[in-house]
Amino acid sequence: MIRRFRAQKDRGANLVEFAFVMPFLLLLLLGIIEFAWVFATNLDVKHGAREGARVSAVSDPSGNNTVLGAEICARMDLAGGSPTSVTWQGVDLNGGGVGVGDGVVVTVETNTLSTLTGFLDWAFSSVNELTSTVETRIEQTPTWSDGTYNCT
Repeated sequence: MIRRFRAQKDRGANLVEFAFVMPFLLLLLLGIIEFAWVFATNLDVKHGAREGARVSAVSDPSGNNTVLGAEICARMDLAGGSPTSVTWQGVDLNGGGVGVGDGVVVTVETNTLSTLTGFLDWAFSSVNELTSTVETRIEQTPTWSDGTYNCT
């Protein structure tokens, strides 16, 4: 059996090497987590715009813009927890008012993007706003009017 003995001067070398490498590993791990969080928030914004356009095109939210806005916000997960505003606007293609066959444009945007840990806020400082716009064809006579709603 071969035994390897470390010299007295090598004691603690692993700890020193770990102290050098650990900040980089921590930065890498938190970077992956933060990127995934921002990506999930971006997907929520895109999903909200798509679902909002679909709700506006086929649903009858009782002619109430507040109900329409709340319905659109209810379909988003809002992973980032950021304040989100939803705007919808009819597009009159036929020149006789917004109706079946015309379009509706829904825009969902976050004004302030929040990160999960806050450790890498400096890296995401340029990504303050996420926006997604979707246009779709109206399939049922709309009872809503153009409007904006702020999700909480």
